[in-house]
Parts: sequence; structure tokens; C-alpha cells
Amino acid sequence: MLNTVEDFLKDDSFIRYVLDGSKEKDSDWDIYYEKHPEDRDTFEEAKAVLLAPSDIDSGLLLSEKEDLKNWILESIEVKTEI
Repeated sequence: MLNTVEDFLKDDSFIRYVLDGSKEKDSDWDIYYEKHPEDRDTFEEAKAVLLAPSDIDSGLLLSEKEDLKNWILESIEVKTEI
């Protein structure tokens, strides 16, 4: 179970789910959303962070934003090396 916005934002499949414009019906994330109503607020907040224009405050601390940015960049770097 994912407990924080950061947990969702560190999940590659969640990032792809949110940023992919052609979401397939009944994806694993749609199923997760339905089966875990207790996580819906966090799910929606994480989704909003990914979709928010950069000039809107996401509610994350600057250090959290930097950590997240670094994690994403490192993930991309590792994947391009493979």
C-alpha cells in the first residue's frame, strides 16, 4: 500500500499512468483506486503534482521537490544506460 504522495511519485508505473494520455481502461491503477478508497486523496494529490504547471505550488517543501527531481533524473539516467 502506498501511504504518501512521495510513495506514489516514486512509482514508475504511477508516473506513466498519470502522464500517458491514452490510459487503458481497467489499468492496474484504476483497479487500485477502486479497491483502496482510503488512498484516494493521496492518489489524487500525487496525480495533481505530476500534472500541475511548474509555477503552481504543489505543497511539497523545496527540499522534497529537489529530492524528487533528483530521483526522477537518476531513474531516467539509469534507464537510458540499459
